[in-house]
Amino acid sequence: MKLCLAVISLLLCCSLIVAERECPLICPANYAPVCGEANVRGKKLRCEFPNSCAMDSSACRDNIDWRSSSCHNLSPQCSKLM
Repeated sequence: MKLCLAVISLLLCCSLIVAERECPLICPANYAPVCGEANVRGKKLRCEFPNSCAMDSSACRDNIDWRSSSCHNLSPQCSKLM
């Protein structure tokens, strides 16, 4: 019985860890634009996102380390990341 409880507890802990790693699929529809800059394959990208959730989602989904930046000189490749 104790072994069964230990196995169930371990499975629950593992599933919680995996659940935390999932990227957000749905972001609120509020429009509060933020801009981010990142180096992708040796090129500097500067993109505008509708809100910080969208930027965080892109960072997670595309494994890109976005940093806050100004919204000048946006990159044309950004549409592929939205």
